[in-house]
Amino acid sequence: MRILLITDLYPLEGSKEPITIKEFAKKWQEAGHQVDVIRPNFILNTIVRKRKLFPEKTYTEDGITIYNINCITPFLFNIKNKLPKDFQIGNYNLVISHMPSGALCAMKLVGKCAGIPYTISVHASDITVLTKPLYKFFFAKKLQKAYKRADAISARSYMLAEKIKELSPYAANKTFIAPSGIDSNIVEPMEFFEQKAAEKNQPYIISTVAKLIKRKNVDLIIKALYKAKLDNYVLRIMGDGPEMEHLKNLVKDLDIEEKIIFEGNLPNKEVLIKLRLSDLFILLSTGETFGMAYLEAASRANIIVATKHDGIDGIVKDGQNGFTCEPDAEKLADLIDKIYDLPREEVRTILLTQRKYLLDNNSTEVSKKYLEKIQATIN
Repeated sequence: MRILLITDLYPLEGSKEPITIKEFAKKWQEAGHQVDVIRPNFILNTIVRKRKLFPEKTYTEDGITIYNINCITPFLFNIKNKLPKDFQIGNYNLVISHMPSGALCAMKLVGKCAGIPYTISVHASDITVLTKPLYKFFFAKKLQKAYKRADAISARSYMLAEKIKELSPYAANKTFIAPSGIDSNIVEPMEFFEQKAAEKNQPYIISTVAKLIKRKNVDLIIKALYKAKLDNYVLRIMGDGPEMEHLKNLVKDLDIEEKIIFEGNLPNKEVLIKLRLSDLFILLSTGETFGMAYLEAASRANIIVATKHDGIDGIVKDGQNGFTCEPDAEKLADLIDKIYDLPREEVRTILLTQRKYLLDNNSTEVSKKYLEKIQATIN
């Protein structure tokens, strides 16, 4: 099958976009499908986010052709005028879009071409466009039109599926879940999980991995630990960003500097090494599309605490393979104490349940299921 993937989130070599969508494309390619990518790059957004602006041309990476298109706004321009003259939409069996810009570009490109299924994958940005007043005024009607036109809609999480069904009258009967997975070969062996389950570290090691911006709510973790009964702990904060100075000042004001380690930005390999030594992973971010950091922490036998009614909630099932918590310091403090006091057999059950989920829903399997669910929804 020939698949056309349209999204501004597809990373080129040297860019800082998440690799999750690229992983889907690579797995489809490995399964024998041909995958091409259109990358409609919103120039202003690239500048604001301090991302690298790539020249407008055709790239080839990992056997995948990527048409990088730079535009003032992907919501208004005619994508057909930016593609090579020999580009033919009729050569594809399936068009998959991610993000609002991808959805609108795909709708314009597919147009009235009969027999070419067109699907939209919903991210947190879709919810922003449909609910935030400025975005809603200019772009919500266009995006709703795209949902109506689409043959299928995938939501990147259970929470996004619920939200898009509430916000769009066209999503109810053609929406399915398309979560991410990680490679099974990075999941630690059973023996390691058994060892982690048998005994907790002293001091108790807690980790978080995030870009240090407000919606990641790292300050809530610090405040919760200050309020918790647990005293013998270390918190490792991996990441950097504009909230760094505020967080360091907060730690100083609470007089817990000896308990908090700011690791800064680390290569992914080093993050995984440090997570290997950790007991508990907490990230209470809001407005999250999914959250690969949770899966990576789970692969290193960390008990997971995720945000209730956001991101990965629904995959993290409270009390079964992790815990969820509202972004509230008092509630998180109570939950941290509860997890610390769990009997080791209960810890073992949680860790082995999350390990089974990771292996059953590895990156190859979820990529396969993604295409299967599209076909089932269309048919």
